[in-house]
Amino acid sequence: MVYVALIGSKHENESLFQNLVADIVEVQTLGGIVLLGGNFNAHTTGLLDTLDTSDLCELLQAPELTEIKQPSVVGTQQNRDASVGGWGREILDLCCDTGLLILNGRTPGDQSREVTYLANGGRNTIDYIVGSLVVWQAATHLEVIIDDTRYCAMGGDFDHTLLRLQLNIDCSFVEPQHTVVTKKILFA
Repeated sequence: MVYVALIGSKHENESLFQNLVADIVEVQTLGGIVLLGGNFNAHTTGLLDTLDTSDLCELLQAPELTEIKQPSVVGTQQNRDASVGGWGREILDLCCDTGLLILNGRTPGDQSREVTYLANGGRNTIDYIVGSLVVWQAATHLEVIIDDTRYCAMGGDFDHTLLRLQLNIDCSFVEPQHTVVTKKILFA
């Protein structure tokens, strides 16, 4: 779970994204898969969160580089924010630096690019699920739950929506027979 304090608040931590990148790279170096979710206080509009290497392949005359993940392969992340703000540039840079993807707006179930923050007259996307390419490939459904009475009954934050991510994960390495397990993860 991630919480990034608002810019200008007494809890603001400018080195948070640098620390996150270092932690992510360490996990990836060990062969791990990264899945982050939470309030990033970031407005990203529809800007790229992946590096576009298509021109680089042509410039270097290295067709083997075309196997590197291209934005057209994963699509672009989309949301309803009109501009980039808050920690938007930082989360986009984090994704480009580590190869992670914003799942909001590009995963089945969230094609309508639902907003995740509804307060003070604002309707924005500041809560994200971010993951490795294999997480995006395993994601079968991402749902923004705007009105969940169970969440409210537990004292949930009325300003932020719930994000529910459904993954199909191959667990054949755990069980004797080949089984695909579907997991649902809630990010509040």
